[in-house]
Amino acid sequence: MEVSQAVDEYIHYISAVEQKSRNTLSSYSNDLKKYAGFLLDSGITEIEDVKNSNLVEFMAQQLDQMSKTSVSHLLTVVKNLHSYLFLTYGTKDPTGNLTVKVTKNHLPTFLNENEIQQLLGSFNVENDYEYYQRLILELIYVTGMRVSEVCDLLVKQVNVSHKLLRITGKGSKERIVLITDEICERMQYYFHNIRSKWQKKGENSPYFFISKQNGRLNRQYVYNVIKKKQQELGLKSISPHTLRHSFATHMLETGSDLRTVQELLGHSDISTTQIYTHVQAQKLHEDYDRLSRSHQSLNDKKDTDNL
Repeated sequence: MEVSQAVDEYIHYISAVEQKSRNTLSSYSNDLKKYAGFLLDSGITEIEDVKNSNLVEFMAQQLDQMSKTSVSHLLTVVKNLHSYLFLTYGTKDPTGNLTVKVTKNHLPTFLNENEIQQLLGSFNVENDYEYYQRLILELIYVTGMRVSEVCDLLVKQVNVSHKLLRITGKGSKERIVLITDEICERMQYYFHNIRSKWQKKGENSPYFFISKQNGRLNRQYVYNVIKKKQQELGLKSISPHTLRHSFATHMLETGSDLRTVQELLGHSDISTTQIYTHVQAQKLHEDYDRLSRSHQSLNDKKDTDNL
């Protein structure tokens, strides 16, 4: 059963049979929409293919963005969904004994600058498809946009004159995203030399990124591109969201303050952005450990020389 079908059927069940209140239905719908979006970003389209490890990753990702109480409620909703599917269709329940505690120390995965360059440099920009794919991944990295925001980007939201994008994020909240000269040039090249060839005669898609069939870019396509590159280059396990994490981490490493990163990411609450300070602290500890080992090695050498 497709993920979207499973979610729709469960929402119908708690509405028609359990007769949940309007507020409860709205809350469940929002939580399950978030869950379904994560599964699609992870390349999972069938609900039967969900594994416990996928749920652990999902909960970890949500703990990066929400309070523990909110994530605990979200987990309850997801468990109820899978319990319903198990009782109704005998579908295996992957939730097990999962609780939010198992991921409380989770930190977001990110790529260092060398890995980013390795990833982006692996595309053959002489090929239209690879130029298109690289541009999508690079745009996520240099702006911190969500993959859904890139897919939803409209032509009218792109302002090349002022080198900015007007993004509509979560909760229909609008924010301004600045783009570099290089990205601006690449976006213009794609628009005039690649998109124009893919645009069907007589049709005019409002979306900036389209496929050769003139369809709308979807998250599954972006996920497949980055997973293919992960395997090809031997990188750690990554997803489109990893590029967003990398953007935030590198911004802080180069001296940007937390409030600026919060605005650029489109976080409504700065506590959501503060996870990246933990990443910085972890890196400082690792650098300190390397420095300590280096000093110890030098001291050992001096002792040997004295002998």
